[in-house]
Amino acid sequence: MKNKLLLPSILLIFVAAHIMARQSPTVSQTIPCNDQASDSSDDKKKDAIEHDPLADPTEEMRIRAQKKMDEKNFKELQEAATDLATVSARMSKEIDAGGQYVLSLRVLNDLGQIEKLTKKVRSRAK
Repeated sequence: MKNKLLLPSILLIFVAAHIMARQSPTVSQTIPCNDQASDSSDDKKKDAIEHDPLADPTEEMRIRAQKKMDEKNFKELQEAATDLATVSARMSKEIDAGGQYVLSLRVLNDLGQIEKLTKKVRSRAK
């Protein structure tokens, strides 16, 4: 008779322990996150695109590709603008050094380079 009652009571104890374990909060839920850990994850999330599990994967990939292209265009725009400023400063010094009646070939070359860079900046800005 004891064996018949022992097995259901042990089973009942395990079931009760399982239910209690599921209802009690876990350690990660009771301990608040420290600020340092959340700051490092925030830096990673700034560059990441929010993921929507219900969104179309092809649309999400298109958005990511567009973001990368926008970043690349911005970097190229910055580089072209920096080059443009450098060339125009160099040309200005060359014109000042040449005087009123002298136009050097470097100035003409710089003008051609300025035209190319201006077109590049204009195309990247669109």
